[in-house]
Amino acid sequence: MAVVAAGLAALLARGLVSSNKQAPVEQAAQAPTTEILVAATDLQRGSKLSGGDFRWQSWPQNSLGANLITRAQMPNAAEALAGRLARAPIANGEPITEAKLVDLKNGGFLSALINPGMRAVAIPIAPETSAGGFILPNDRVDVILTSRQRDEQAGQDTNRSETILRNVRILAIDQRFKDESGEQVVIGKTATLELSSRQAEVIALAQAQGTVSLALRGFAGADQDTPDEDVAKSEGSVVRVVRYGAERTVRVR
Repeated sequence: MAVVAAGLAALLARGLVSSNKQAPVEQAAQAPTTEILVAATDLQRGSKLSGGDFRWQSWPQNSLGANLITRAQMPNAAEALAGRLARAPIANGEPITEAKLVDLKNGGFLSALINPGMRAVAIPIAPETSAGGFILPNDRVDVILTSRQRDEQAGQDTNRSETILRNVRILAIDQRFKDESGEQVVIGKTATLELSSRQAEVIALAQAQGTVSLALRGFAGADQDTPDEDVAKSEGSVVRVVRYGAERTVRVR
C-alpha cells in the first residue's frame, strides 16, 4: 500500500509540474520586406530637398508599388535626388516617388505646379490692389474689375466695379512660388494666377478695360460662397468683347 501511495503521489506531482509549464509560443511567419525611400520630415510644396530629408524604411514586398524607390535598386537615391523641389506637400514617412519631385535641371518648375487644364497668367499688382500685400502664394482670391463707363442718360462718365472671377488660386507673387517660414507680407509687383483658358481671356480683356484688384478670401471656408455670391453666380458677370468692329457680351459664371 505504501508503494502504491508513493506512485500515486509521484503521478500527481508530475501532473502539477506539467500544468505549470507554458505552452511553446509559435512565432508567426513574417512577410518579406524591403527598404524604400521616404521623407524624413514634413516637406512643404516648393521646398528644395537635401540628402537629410530622406531616409530608408522597411516596406512589405507584397505591397511594393512599381513607382517606389527601393534601396536595392537605387542605394544612392538620397544623394541623387538632393537639390530637387517638392511638387506638393509630403508628410513625414510618406514614400518618395519621382512624380512628387521636380528636377530643376529640366526646367519648367512652374508648369509642374499648375493643375491639369489650367494656365498661369500674370497681372500687375500694387499694395492697394492686393490686400495691402497680405496675399501670399497658394492663397485664394476674387478678381475685381473697376472701369470707367459712359452713362449716356446722365451725360457723364461713371465708375463701375464688379467681381469677374471668384476663388482663384495664387501661384506666385513676383518670382516667389512659396511663402517663407513666418512670412506675413509680400510686397510684389506681379501676381501669377491659376486660370482656365476662358478665365485667362477674361483677365486679358479686363486689364484693357480698367483696373484689376484682388480680394483675399478667408482661409477657413475658402471654397464657400456667401449668399450674395450665390446670386452673382446665377446671374454671372458680363464682359463686353469687341472683335473686328462687332461688339458682343460674354457672361462669365
